[in-house]
Amino acid sequence: MAMRVATFAMNDRMLSASLRTQAKMSELQVQEATGQVSTDYGGLGSAATRVLDLEVSLARSKTYASSAEEANGRVQVMYDQMSTMTDLLTELRARVTAAVGTNSTDTSDESLATAAASALDDLAGLLNVRYEGRYLFAGSATTTAPVDLETYAPADLDTADTSYYRGNGTVTSVQVSAERTIAYGVTADNTAFEEMMRAVSALSKVDGDTTDAEMEAISARLVSALDKVTAVQSGLSLASAALERAATAEQDYQSYVSESLSGLTGVDVAAVTVQLTAYETQLQASYAAVAKVQGLSLLDYLR
Repeated sequence: MAMRVATFAMNDRMLSASLRTQAKMSELQVQEATGQVSTDYGGLGSAATRVLDLEVSLARSKTYASSAEEANGRVQVMYDQMSTMTDLLTELRARVTAAVGTNSTDTSDESLATAAASALDDLAGLLNVRYEGRYLFAGSATTTAPVDLETYAPADLDTADTSYYRGNGTVTSVQVSAERTIAYGVTADNTAFEEMMRAVSALSKVDGDTTDAEMEAISARLVSALDKVTAVQSGLSLASAALERAATAEQDYQSYVSESLSGLTGVDVAAVTVQLTAYETQLQASYAAVAKVQGLSLLDYLR
């Protein structure tokens, strides 16, 4: 009877050890297959809290970087629109300069006015650009076309008139980090655009009675508008550069966090494979020992 009790206890201990070895092997097999310490946070032990914090930080950083890149895409579209505006203004100014001091006819003045009227429509279209479903020059009223020329009729060349504007005064901005927000928007009622629209509108009304002095005033207004539009465009260039730097900074931070997470959650698959082989050998030996113990019989000793 004493022999049976001793054998049972030994058998139980050996079975328990085998089961522990088998459980460890299962854990190592999962690590070998996934390259991760654990498939859930519970298996990370004391590192779980840090891993959670890093993952939240990584997700937030990706959001900041994505927002900066999306905003920069809008800036690029606005910049391109303004390049076309400056081309139109430069062309109109050249035509006005050519007309001053010449014996212009009603026909040539009418041609210049027609060109200006067409350019005014083109400028309105450029300011009404829509990108990713958003009107870019409308402030935060992104679903409203910012320019409507239907009732637009400036009183004179020198009086500002933004009656064409249908957006609001909010300058769009984007948060690019926990501490920083970059303003990048430009609204169609900006003084540069207002002066541009006013000068071109005045040019669209010239006729045979327009004097050289009036044409020179329009030319000067076009030059002023061109300078202001160029300045606004330069501001967009600076905003674009700032957005690029912000996105790059977040991407660099993401690389750092990803490396930290890899160190906390990843495993050396080669090392795990070696461990797994050792545990397999140990488990085989345990099973052999259990089989040996289970094969013992008191009768063998009594014979």
